[in-house]
Amino acid sequence: MANSFSNKKKIRGWKRRIKQIEKWKQRHIDLDIEQLYRNHRHYVKLWIDPFYRFTRRNPPIWYSRLILADMVEIYQSWSQQMQRLNEPFYLKIWLYHPNFIHSQIVVAFRECFDYYDNTFDKSNEYKVFPSHRYKSISGLQEFKWELAIDSVDYWLSDLQEDIGMGIRTDKDIEAIKNKAYKCETVQLGISEDTVYKVRVGDVWLGDIR
Repeated sequence: MANSFSNKKKIRGWKRRIKQIEKWKQRHIDLDIEQLYRNHRHYVKLWIDPFYRFTRRNPPIWYSRLILADMVEIYQSWSQQMQRLNEPFYLKIWLYHPNFIHSQIVVAFRECFDYYDNTFDKSNEYKVFPSHRYKSISGLQEFKWELAIDSVDYWLSDLQEDIGMGIRTDKDIEAIKNKAYKCETVQLGISEDTVYKVRVGDVWLGDIR
């Protein structure tokens, strides 16, 4: 996954950028039911230039508020459409902090109803949802939020390969291991690998129950 960085380069044409949010919302406000029936899950990410590129950049907070307001509208629209199907479904906003640009809206049902249950590790930290960051966004107060961990996974086999290619050093690998909040051994067919999970932020999982 490409890393997110704060917006340090000057961005011009903010009026045009604001219009991009509206266009993004209009593209996704109606859930693609046909695709949902094919895949039993669907999502929309923040494909808004220039923030969502290979090297992603977090927009300023005032712009993030505009995006989140439209995410709430999309969520509400998808929720109404899913309720008409009269089937159990998973629908949440994944709100990342500080990596806001990774945020997305996710829906799943039928065979994929439980698909996202283990996507994130739950956080043991006690934090209150940072509503002060997003102020009075219409509809946001209706959401219930669960705190999870935004992490980067480092596989030992990949790290060893990086050493062989001269991309990393043994010291780099040791630093990753020391920063990891979790280390797991995973069986991959007849072999096994080790994954080190490094926390890079929070993910707030929000829905209207």
